[in-house]
Amino acid sequence: MPFNEKEQFMYKPDFKNLKENLLCMEKRSTPLIELHINNEFKQKFFSKNDITLQDNIMLSLELCHDFIIVSKGILKPAQSIGKTTEKGGKLWASESDSIINSLEDIRQYDWMDPDREDFSEFVKLENLMPEGMKILATGGKIFTASWMLLGFNNFCMYLYENENLVKKLFEKVGSLQYRIFEKMLGFKGTGAIAALDDIAYTEGLMVSAKFLRDNLFPWYEKMGKVCNKRNIPFIYHSDGDISEIIDDLINCGFNAIHPIEPKAMKIENLKEKYSRKLCFLGNIEMDTLIRGTVDEVRNLVKKNLEIFAQDGFYGCGSSNTITEAMPVENVIAMCKAVRNM
Repeated sequence: MPFNEKEQFMYKPDFKNLKENLLCMEKRSTPLIELHINNEFKQKFFSKNDITLQDNIMLSLELCHDFIIVSKGILKPAQSIGKTTEKGGKLWASESDSIINSLEDIRQYDWMDPDREDFSEFVKLENLMPEGMKILATGGKIFTASWMLLGFNNFCMYLYENENLVKKLFEKVGSLQYRIFEKMLGFKGTGAIAALDDIAYTEGLMVSAKFLRDNLFPWYEKMGKVCNKRNIPFIYHSDGDISEIIDDLINCGFNAIHPIEPKAMKIENLKEKYSRKLCFLGNIEMDTLIRGTVDEVRNLVKKNLEIFAQDGFYGCGSSNTITEAMPVENVIAMCKAVRNM
């Protein structure tokens, strides 16, 4: 049944405002935005294990989000589609094991079929979302999926010893992720698209900018052209210092960059250079959200909003992800601080 607006919280979603900020068109108010909310945080928030679509809508309203996140593609967040390594009770991609070691392995691998992917959430949400809310669809992970299939150590070795294998793998993964992108964009409830693809450390890029320009960015440029044609905001997510390739991301058609990790890039410097070309998202330090007080969170949010008070476009949120380590009161304090400014 549709979401009962009489029972919803005080916040009224305004995706139009979020969209205008993301596209650097008009700034009526500062939106809040996250690209991933850890399921354990949701369980803590609702004090239960099974989280429904209705729960996700209610959480979005509590956090003053104008959207609900739906993620599709080859990878689930932070997990490998192949072999995995146990770390702290969670499965992470192995650094040394390879699933793909040859062109024959690429041909023989049991790849996902985008035409058989379950997109029922998109259909259900079109009927459940309250007025003013849209789906923020997340996918991408072309670079991430490729290195996970190779194992990062072997990925780096193959760049020197068998670059053709790496290129062919990028072509395969890119083609599949692009098909997922097309399908997500085909639903009327989809309001924005985000490509989540970590390519950097705190100190800089994981691989050369040239490799990314030759193998990764052509896929995102292809996606960007479709988004631009349909007037759909296109967001790029990567941790770390990506300042070397921000101009490339603009050329790909990205409208916004997330999450602007404070230890990697200075949001003030980015705003000075790109204030009319990009909307910047995130930047509220994870450590403050996890270990800080409510007042410290509020002060950090206030500082960020003051940077963008006169000009520039900004969406406030964590400098990575909402996780179970964050006290609920700190996350709520971040959201209320934005709404009260």
